[in-house]
Amino acid sequence: MIELRATLTNGISETIPVSSSAVKVDLSSRSLAAVDLSPLDTDTHLRELNLSSNHLMSLDLAVLAFCPEIDDIELHHNLFRTLDMKPLAYCPKLRHIGLNDNQIMRIALEPLAGCTSLLALHLHNNRLLTVDLEPLAKCVRLEELNLLGNDLKRLDLGPLFSCASLRILSLPEATKLVSHVASKRDLLNPPALNDIITQGRLKFMTE
Repeated sequence: MIELRATLTNGISETIPVSSSAVKVDLSSRSLAAVDLSPLDTDTHLRELNLSSNHLMSLDLAVLAFCPEIDDIELHHNLFRTLDMKPLAYCPKLRHIGLNDNQIMRIALEPLAGCTSLLALHLHNNRLLTVDLEPLAKCVRLEELNLLGNDLKRLDLGPLFSCASLRILSLPEATKLVSHVASKRDLLNPPALNDIITQGRLKFMTE
């Protein structure tokens, strides 16, 4: 048994017991203002981490670099403004990431280039003004990307054409969608992008 140190929104500190071989750690809806995940570095079997519906403004994900089996991370409905995703570069089996309903203003997706099993990325209902999707080009199994509820002015969808399984792509209506791919004949045309092309929403850039 290990213990995670946490601080609640009322300022009270508490320790949360977790099995040292837990496959799933669910700390959702616990009124957490802060939590130290570092003791989980001994849990090499961890597959699911759920910290959703709390009041977290920051979180150190470094411990996930020691959890090679992790495949589901749920951090939605918190107060994050930014989040360091670097440790996720060591999570090749990661399939689902829930970061929706936060206050994220900027996020670097580069670490996700190593998450070749990624199926779904939820970033809706945040405060993103821009996001670089280039790292997702290597997430060839990606099936769902949700960016609704962000004030994105312009978005280059070119990287997503390598995601042949992409079937759900949810984007703000006001966002200008572009691609620098030279010819439609060179595209794999994932289902979700076919829909956007058919709607005439995507502008192909020549420069």
